[in-house]
Amino acid sequence: MNAFVRQPAIWKTLQLPDGDKIIIAGEYVDDGSALSPHDINYNVYRLTPAGKIVWQVRRDDSNRPKDWWEQLHRLAKEQGQDGAREPFMYIQLENPDGTRITSDRNGDGANILMWSPGSVIWLVGSAYQEYTLDPDTGIAKNVTPVHLHERPW
Repeated sequence: MNAFVRQPAIWKTLQLPDGDKIIIAGEYVDDGSALSPHDINYNVYRLTPAGKIVWQVRRDDSNRPKDWWEQLHRLAKEQGQDGAREPFMYIQLENPDGTRITSDRNGDGANILMWSPGSVIWLVGSAYQEYTLDPDTGIAKNVTPVHLHERPW
């Protein structure tokens, strides 16, 4: 894969021991334009120190109905949007002892975390979805119980 053609703003960064980093891209790119619905919904990348893309996240939403994303996009389009936009917002590390460290625990978005083997990488989405991320493959598995996604209204 090549480096980004247009560089996205970076919301959060997780450093890896080999020098690579996992980033959550922001909603806009360096020229001020918004990311497409696809790119904002898959806004996690692993980059080499030189900025080359190793992978772009692949969501595993097998715990949702097969047409879940289609339903989300359809509803968003009915509301006049170009599609559903449910980006990943935070990175959390779960240490082997169960404690969690979040990329935004101080609310400023500036914390840079370092992953270590044995820690679980959690990605938290804007719609309360939680995923576990495999740093080698880029597969993010949705582990949110179904009842937590349902809104009370």
